[in-house]
Order: sequence, then structure tokens, then C-alpha cells
Amino acid sequence: MKHSVSKERARKIRTREKQAGKTASDHLPTLQRPVYGYLLAMLLWLVTTLLVHADQFFGGAVANVPGFSIMGDAVFLLAGLFAVALALQMVVPQKMRNNARVLLLVLVALVATAAARVTLYGVQTAFPIRPEIVVFLIPVALAPLMATIMLGGITGALLGFWTSLVMSVMLDRSFAVLLTGIAASVVAARIADQVRTRAKVIRTGIVVGLAEVTLVLAVTALHWRSTDIMLVFDQAGACLLSGFLSALVVLLILPAFESLFQITTNLTLLELTDLSHPLLQRLAIEAPGTYHHSLIVANLAQVAADDIGANSLLARVCAYFHDVGKLTKPDFFAENLNQRGNPHDDLPPSMSTLVITAHVKEGLSLAMMHKLPTPVRAVITEHHGTSLVSCFHHKAKSQKENEIVGGNERVDEGDFRYPGPRPSFKESAIICLADSVEAASRTIEKTTPGHIEQLVAGIVNQKLTDGQLDDCALSLLELTRIKRSFVFTLTNMLHGRVPYPKDEDNQQSKPVANGRTEGQSIGRTSPGPGRGSGEGKSSS
Repeated sequence: MKHSVSKERARKIRTREKQAGKTASDHLPTLQRPVYGYLLAMLLWLVTTLLVHADQFFGGAVANVPGFSIMGDAVFLLAGLFAVALALQMVVPQKMRNNARVLLLVLVALVATAAARVTLYGVQTAFPIRPEIVVFLIPVALAPLMATIMLGGITGALLGFWTSLVMSVMLDRSFAVLLTGIAASVVAARIADQVRTRAKVIRTGIVVGLAEVTLVLAVTALHWRSTDIMLVFDQAGACLLSGFLSALVVLLILPAFESLFQITTNLTLLELTDLSHPLLQRLAIEAPGTYHHSLIVANLAQVAADDIGANSLLARVCAYFHDVGKLTKPDFFAENLNQRGNPHDDLPPSMSTLVITAHVKEGLSLAMMHKLPTPVRAVITEHHGTSLVSCFHHKAKSQKENEIVGGNERVDEGDFRYPGPRPSFKESAIICLADSVEAASRTIEKTTPGHIEQLVAGIVNQKLTDGQLDDCALSLLELTRIKRSFVFTLTNMLHGRVPYPKDEDNQQSKPVANGRTEGQSIGRTSPGPGRGSGEGKSSS
């Protein structure tokens, strides 16, 4: 049956194109009143002003500094903070509405400013280094690197602009520090946005240092007649050392920030792609059908996420673990039945539904036990949404019609749905679709591109009409790209092969075009719980 999308549903989907895309890191219970964000911003301004003039306030030299000078710096910093906050509100409004993220930015900025103050004090106290070199030792790349890895490139660049302004004021309003800081922020935001290994973080810090060196050489070229060449070399070395140390500090403090703010970076996700994880090893041994299903869903989700610009690494990792709850009763799911009998034959539909839907709750318990990140837990609970377990719902209706003449008593559809919630971010929605598409693809008799395209379109449209994609901010254009990606991947995965000629001397079966062996039945196993027209098209 061909599914259609109503005009009202299509209108709702189009409105998502205007929404900011949600990310898995935006799932924190926070105080959402704007006043708390304003208070955090004012706290940042006050503490930053104290750090900038720490040598005057705490060194006993405040009497030698004109009060108007300190007040002017404070107003200048306040204006810069207002401009950066306004820019953040315009380009990443979703993050700025989350006060936990605002607090994160405040802490990163304060850590970077404090690191700059400690660097200045430590170097000037312990080493006889010329001031012209010291200004290039401060860690201008620390804040943009940290913010980019945790919250994205745009956020990192804008926060880097603010910390660059702060450090320039700290160093007697040095234009050179401001310029190098802005350059470091842009380079760090561009490169670190997709960083996935700790070694790449170090390389990014070195590249940022090279960008600062380029600016030093450019300034030298403008004043080459009066330039001390040895000083230029010393400044270049200071820039490289600053970039390297900034990256090193990021690696040291990043785990603490991830844990405190429940943020999952690509560095953590990459560690979870290791298939030797205890949960994945249990899946491979105790539920091999579910294990291979998860691998295929991961491939489908990763390619689709790449096509729409979502986080493909996040999609792959979440797909690996989305069905770990099936470990509690693996024999009750179709992909693990093999040649054994179907245990659902001896259970009423309502009990079978409870067993099937319970794998969501069981999966969440296992995820918490193994300390899986927040987005992985979210996908475990969301990958079925509130979908209908249609095979058992249909079975219950059939039994009720046979028991009651005329079928006056209705079966409550709500008793045969997953508890939810529905997918709340793009990667979760992709896995929801890939899960159903992979399961239903097992029931196709003819794996031609046309049949696969029809199957994928039907499942996606069914999810739309059922409201499962209402909370994930996917646009119609993105859904079209996801469907196209699924069709391409499945067509290549379910391809046929050229038949091998039969060896008369060796009667052993040979592979034929559909990938089976000669003499083996080409009919597909009828869909059971968790597969095909029942569980498969709505959930698996």
C-alpha cells in the first residue's frame, strides 16, 4: 500500500526548515529563564575585569593607575561582551537558550583568561624574557579550541574573539595580541570542528601556532628595515609553543568539562567505535542477529547523516548500541530466532508486546550501567518513538474479532505502542528510520532498486504520518536526501552475483546470483516479531 503525506503534515514538516537543528548535546535539565544567562554574562564581565587588572588590584599598584583607565577598560570589555553575546544569540540561538551551555562558555572564557594571567606572571617572574616575546606566549588558542570541540566552530570562533579582546586589554591594549588571537580563533574553529583524535588536537594547536607565525612574519615584512631578526625568530617560537601548550591544556581539562556538562565530543565517540566494547561483544555472542542488524543500521545511518550534514560519527556510535536492550531476551526477537520455534506463538499479543517494547527500558539500564554518553542513551529510548507494534496489534484484533461476534469491542491501540519519547534530534531520527528500513528490507522478495525505493518511501512516509518525526527538526529536503541515501546503500548491500558454473567433478553447491547456494531455497523467512510487515516497518 502506498503511503501519502497529508498537506497538514507537510506544512508542519516545512516549518522545521526554519528551526535551528538540535544536537545531542542539548539534552540537559537547566534553568531556562533568560535572567540567569544575563547574570552569568555579568559575572563573566566582573571576574574578567578583575583578572585583567589583577596586578593593580592585588599587587598594591592600583593607586598608580588612573581610575578612569580601569573604568574605560571595563566599559570596553562590556561592549565587546555585548557584541559577542548578540552574535551568539543570532547564529546559535538554541545553545544560548540553554543556560548550562552559557555557563560552559563563561567557564571556558575564565579559564583561558586565568591561564593568560598565570602565564604572564610565571614567565615574567621565572625567566628573563623580553616583553615583546612574552605577549606571544599567552594561550590565545585555548578558549576557541575548547569551545569548538565541545560546541562547534561558530561558537568557538566567537568566544575566541572575546578572549582575544580580553588578552589584548590585559597587555596594555596590544593590537598585535588582538590580531593574532582573532587569527588563532578562526583557524582553530575551522580545523578543530571535526577533530576526532587526541593527536589531531595537538596538530591543530601547532597549526594555530603556525598561523600566528604567519602574522608575525607579515608584520615583520612591513617594518623589515628596523626589525631585529633574532627577535622575530623568538616570537615565532613563542607562537608555536603557545599553540602546542594550548592544545595540551585542552586535552588535560576536556574530560572534566565533558563529565560536568554531560557533553559528548567526537573524541569520546571515536573511542566507542571500538567493537570490542563489552556490550557489543555480548551482542555478538548472545544475540548475533541483533549485532549484525546494528552494524547494518550503523552503515545506513552514517551515510545518511553525512548526506544531510549531521554528525555521522554520532549516528554510527548510537546505532551500534541502540538495541542492546535485546540482550535480556534475545530469543524473542526475529533476527535471533534461527531454526528454533517462535516463543510468541505461546504468548498472547499483549504479553508479546510487553516483551518487545521492554528492550527500550532494558537498553537504557544497560547504557547507564556501562556509563554510555547521554546522546547514546537518548537514541536507545527514542529509536522507536511511539511507534505501533503492528504485528501484535493486528494479531490482537484478529483474535478479538474471532472471540466476539460482530467485533463490537475494540482493541486499544495505545497498548501496542512504544512508550517513547519520539526522536528529538536529527541523528536519532535517522537511526529510527534506518532501523525500520533495515528490518523491512529482509522481507523483500525481489531486491531491485525499484522495490527498495518503494519500500523506503513507504516507511518514511508512514513515520511522517504517524508523527514520529515531529520533534527532530528534519526538513523535507533532508528527508528526501535520507531516502535517496538509504536506497543507494541498500541496493549495493543487497546486490546479486553472477552464477558460477557447476563443477561436474565436484558436486558441492556453488553460489548463484542471489547470493545463496544451489539447492537452497530462495524463499525468505516470513517476518516475525521485530521484522517485516509487523514490527519491522514501524520498529525493529
